[in-house]
Amino acid sequence: MSRHYICSICHNRRPKMGWKRDFAFEELEAATKGFSQKMALHFGVAYRGELNGLKITVKQHKDSCYQGSEKGFQSEVRMLSEVRHENLAMMLGSCSEGNHRLLVYEYVCNGSLDDHLSRNPSRLLRWDQRMKIALGAAEGLKYLHINNIIHQNLRPDNILLTHDYTRTGTMPYMAPEYADSGKVSPKSDCYSFGVILLHLITGLRTTDPLFGGQSIVKWAKPLLKGKKYPKLIEHCIADSYDHIQLSRLIRVADKCLIKNPCKRWSMDQEYLL
Repeated sequence: MSRHYICSICHNRRPKMGWKRDFAFEELEAATKGFSQKMALHFGVAYRGELNGLKITVKQHKDSCYQGSEKGFQSEVRMLSEVRHENLAMMLGSCSEGNHRLLVYEYVCNGSLDDHLSRNPSRLLRWDQRMKIALGAAEGLKYLHINNIIHQNLRPDNILLTHDYTRTGTMPYMAPEYADSGKVSPKSDCYSFGVILLHLITGLRTTDPLFGGQSIVKWAKPLLKGKKYPKLIEHCIADSYDHIQLSRLIRVADKCLIKNPCKRWSMDQEYLL
């Protein structure tokens, strides 16, 4: 990817890798039309905007009034600013004025993976696009883990798509050990990655009626165990997928969804995808 990437379809421009600045609340307010609901995005408390021709996403910090110290906020900003990878949404800067704590990211132009699920023919993902998304998410997570960062929030609405590339942005898919003890590790992200692969294979959203109130993992486990793979694949692409690639995705998903994290695959497995 070019370090100054421009989308081939909508011509949305990505800032040069390493670009970063401090933003004034006033300019972000103007860029988002006063944080208008028309500019609101569906993931988290976030708004799209435009600033001097650059499309941006403005996201409210997880603690809107930020009870911690300014030093703590700035420390988090510095850490996020150092995350630079073509498959990760780029943080462009931040705003810290009064009670306002805002994070500014590049705008990713083609919505999220969640927008392309639910067997929606108008936004159907081709098989090659699904493989590209899987590989992009894997590469992004591997980069984070090499740099000792745990994502902790990998889910379809956090897999952001341009018309050409995949980016990982910031009921959640918590690994079993998190539910049991509250502990997270890189292996927790791997579990979530396995869930993402199930979504890519099936084309189903988290709340699909087919699951009968179960999670996608509980619904899929008997099919995986019984090797009933044709029942997993989205019917709209049933005649166009690559059988060898499907077998590989299913194998990786199965290994990532192992309950015992010690036996679960990690993102640095050279044979992952």
